[in-house]
Amino acid sequence: MKVGDLVKSIFLHGDTRGYYPSGHMGIIVAKVDEPRALHNDVFRVLWVCGGVSESMWDYDLKKVSA
Repeated sequence: MKVGDLVKSIFLHGDTRGYYPSGHMGIIVAKVDEPRALHNDVFRVLWVCGGVSESMWDYDLKKVSA
């Protein structure tokens, strides 16, 4: 996954800024520097409802293809 990809949440893990249920759609707007992410990517996601998740791990997202 990369910035600009359309994604949906498949499980929201540890996001304290809001709750977005599985299947919620959004766009990756930035890659986040996360020291604990040794073999994973972490992204900032802008959701279709206007909310933002600051640290969504790649395993909590699924890329949506057109």
